[in-house]
Amino acid sequence: MHATDLQRDKVSRLVTWGHWFAFINGLLAAVIAVRYVKLLGWPDTLLAQFYSVITLVGHFSFVGFLLYLLLLFPISLILPYSKILRGYAAIMATLAHMVLVYDILVFDHYRLHLNPFVFDISFADLPKLISNPWLLVAPAAMLALQLLLANGLWKRIERLARRNWGGKIASVMISLFLGSHLLHIWADANVYQPIVQQDEMLPLHYPATARSFMASRGIVDEETLAERETSAQPTKQLTYPTKPMQCVSTPSQPVLLITVDALRRDMITPESMPFLSEWATGTHDFKNHYSGSNEAGQGLRSLLYGLLPAYEASLLADQKSPVLTSELAAKGYNLVALGVAGSQLEPSTQLALQSFTLKQEQPFDSAAERDVQTTDQALKLLQSGNGKLAMLAMLVQYHAPSVYSTPVGYVGLPTVKPELDINEAQAVLFNQYRSSLKFLDSQLARLLAKVDSNTLVVVTGNNGQEFTSLHNTLSRNFSDATIGVPLMIRWPGDVSKQISYPTSHYALAPTLLTNLLGCGNNPAEYSLGDSLYAPSTLDFLVAGNRRFVAIKTQDSTTVIDKHGDYRVYDNGHHRIRDAKLDAPILLRVMKENRRLFAN
Repeated sequence: MHATDLQRDKVSRLVTWGHWFAFINGLLAAVIAVRYVKLLGWPDTLLAQFYSVITLVGHFSFVGFLLYLLLLFPISLILPYSKILRGYAAIMATLAHMVLVYDILVFDHYRLHLNPFVFDISFADLPKLISNPWLLVAPAAMLALQLLLANGLWKRIERLARRNWGGKIASVMISLFLGSHLLHIWADANVYQPIVQQDEMLPLHYPATARSFMASRGIVDEETLAERETSAQPTKQLTYPTKPMQCVSTPSQPVLLITVDALRRDMITPESMPFLSEWATGTHDFKNHYSGSNEAGQGLRSLLYGLLPAYEASLLADQKSPVLTSELAAKGYNLVALGVAGSQLEPSTQLALQSFTLKQEQPFDSAAERDVQTTDQALKLLQSGNGKLAMLAMLVQYHAPSVYSTPVGYVGLPTVKPELDINEAQAVLFNQYRSSLKFLDSQLARLLAKVDSNTLVVVTGNNGQEFTSLHNTLSRNFSDATIGVPLMIRWPGDVSKQISYPTSHYALAPTLLTNLLGCGNNPAEYSLGDSLYAPSTLDFLVAGNRRFVAIKTQDSTTVIDKHGDYRVYDNGHHRIRDAKLDAPILLRVMKENRRLFAN
């Protein structure tokens, strides 16, 4: 036999050995990754259990094969020496499995997988993560196992080759991999939550979806999908609240909550909103208040739930209404919402408003026209109760400022030169925004003039406003302009006051539950834990939307995207180049983000 033939046979044997080594390590990784399933809870349905099993095996077999192609196959060609390759493969497999184990620890701790951002934070928290003694010996034990596996396979590789199992096993693994993705496409199209809720379970796992394609072809209906998302079988991801609510008061005062999309705190002036500026002098006026988001829907949810954005997906999966609205309903309040019954209402917002009766809206041509109709509906509801909101908890939401809307023919405010550092195009939006606020002020005057003095009234914004139409810019902007909103509360019979320390939307629900309904629970059992009437025990504020999370401290704001990339801004929303993550603050945020998880 020629030397080239011998070399070819040697490489062929090494390649065959490498395939078997990768396959067995893929199965080993799947066994280790069962921990992910246990952390999220074993699925309740047989179909979801089947999906979990085939996804574990199919996914890690695929990852193992990719790692083989990247790390082992080239070495088999460059250095076709079995001893070198076996040692190298054992070391690489050990490192891969230790990364998987570390990712499991991180996922257990933060409910996130490793990325540059999470690695920085988890490394700062390393002593706590590896506190178990077995983790100190795990690398050595894994290396010994990998060396045993590598050498044992090498001795038996010819026997395995003769049995011709390779092609059959490869077919099974490919079938499992493709089958899991096809099953996920079906589950996503049908909003089958026991499967869809596993999307973030495994590292490097990107399950296939085809909802948009199927909807565009008329195979599935988007409205039907939205209904299924809100009516899906609840899961048990959170303990919310962590203890049964103990609310002893039976209040007799009605509640009116007025929220406005895109209402900037610094624009509530006697010129732009004369009525609200005057009305605020008779309230508890929170001068340094923040929303939980720079987007209206998430801002409203932070107001009702009092929970950080990290819990939103689990609240939707568990189908958990806000404790605030549930307790109001339990105390006999009739919850009614006006101005929120749009056809594009997000499933998570529908869930937050589940306890409310949503009043049907008439067709409208503009947001201003919609707001006029909302005021008319609210006034009609007041009149039907003899001018009182007797045991009525009413949510009234206005939208005009978010799109700079005013009625046709409306004479707004005279144009002025902005004191803000903005360009000419932004100045046009600024002045249109002022006119929209003046119009909104007239609607607030119409409504609040008819509200009984015994009514608890809350006026706030869901989010702020930045004068630009660039959505990408707005999504990342968590400056005071976009999350700084007014908050005014008129407690019947209480004296007015101004409160200057920082407060947030997260504190409204616990404040109402404690002061209105007499709930004796520790607010941390169902919310972030703050109260509006005491400075926050936390020295940071978390705000977020679907794309970004922002952590605001006294000196800076760190904005983090889903991939772990981050930017740090000063209080003027100017980016600080080469700024580092504040690890202690971020660790506390991570702890708060997982406090209510059931597992």
